[in-house]
Amino acid sequence: MEKEFVKLWEENKESVKEWISNVEDQSELDYGDFVENLFKICFDEWDSSEITELDHGDYQGTKVWLIHRKTYQPCETDYVWTTDYYGSCSGCDTLQAISDYDNGKPNEEQVKDYMGLMLNLVQKIKYLSKD
Repeated sequence: MEKEFVKLWEENKESVKEWISNVEDQSELDYGDFVENLFKICFDEWDSSEITELDHGDYQGTKVWLIHRKTYQPCETDYVWTTDYYGSCSGCDTLQAISDYDNGKPNEEQVKDYMGLMLNLVQKIKYLSKD
């Protein structure tokens, strides 16, 4: 866990909560939306418009997101990554369990659970290289 990201999360989590609370149709959200908005809202020196998603699973697996710092020709120390597991049903997939396949805006409990999902993404952020 990279403390600088946790600190920025703490400073910006109310803005994240506001974004989640105003999602019009949560059934259209996927994990990539959470990663993109996390970096857009909390970590503005990182390029949320060019996130690379790796996913070699099928109905379940692990997604890995690679994000680079906003800089000209980033080098290996300008990249971070985070990851999350996904499943094929609400019993084994966090996002599906939270949404409960609901349409529309998330309720208060769902907002709290989505915030937990995003905190988990923050806690898993690691630098590709720290050399």
